[in-house]
Amino acid sequence: PLKSFLVAVPGSLYEVARNLCFQLNADDKEQVDGVNLLAIKSLTWIVSTMSASPDLCFKDSDGGAGTDSYGDNSDTDDEIGKDPVRWLMTRLSNIAKARGPRRREAIFKCFAAFASSCDPNIITPHLELMIEPLNRTLVEISSKVEQTPRHRAQNGADEAELPKEVIQLLEDQCGTEPFLNAFAAVKSKAREKREKRKQEAAAEAVQDPAAAAQRKIRKQEHERKRRKRRIEENRAMRGGYAKKNRVHY
Repeated sequence: PLKSFLVAVPGSLYEVARNLCFQLNADDKEQVDGVNLLAIKSLTWIVSTMSASPDLCFKDSDGGAGTDSYGDNSDTDDEIGKDPVRWLMTRLSNIAKARGPRRREAIFKCFAAFASSCDPNIITPHLELMIEPLNRTLVEISSKVEQTPRHRAQNGADEAELPKEVIQLLEDQCGTEPFLNAFAAVKSKAREKREKRKQEAAAEAVQDPAAAAQRKIRKQEHERKRRKRRIEENRAMRGGYAKKNRVHY
């Protein structure tokens, strides 16, 4: 009988998953809804198959998964060998941390598909990886709403709808206790990172005032770019990139 190429060609499952992740990681202007939908459906099947048959991810008997031609440092042989599902969840989580509403929307829909279709035992151990970018997005939206005029606050509410729905779905499917434990761990890690940054900035201000001044300038420049990026993202969500051609008489 004919064998599927996933069985006949060692490591094919990993290669397919990696390429689908590469597609979901495209810039917002290159995102295609139909292609993303196909990628999400495929990854939903792949994550279950990875859990049931992790050997399909390896190119050789030693557990080598090959190298990542896209330069993703998270795709190491050791990490694949330990747990292919965790590699995939980590990859998707990292993609969702990057800016871009359409990119994040694709990943969040992927998480929702996992929660809806996969055995909870597959995704529950990786709740933190899914919750982290969802929580980060909600925090960013909340901060943005606080700094925008009231008549634009509704945009923030609309943007928050999907991540909130996915978070609720994860809790419903994985159970309240595991979800709350994972959510608390994500919150705790975020606080620790903030405190560490504050301590490092305070120490630098004392030990190297010139470097601290340069950091402040970079922060101000970053804030300026961030405000500009938010304006562009809002335009993209409203379809504002396509400017209407004016007719001159």
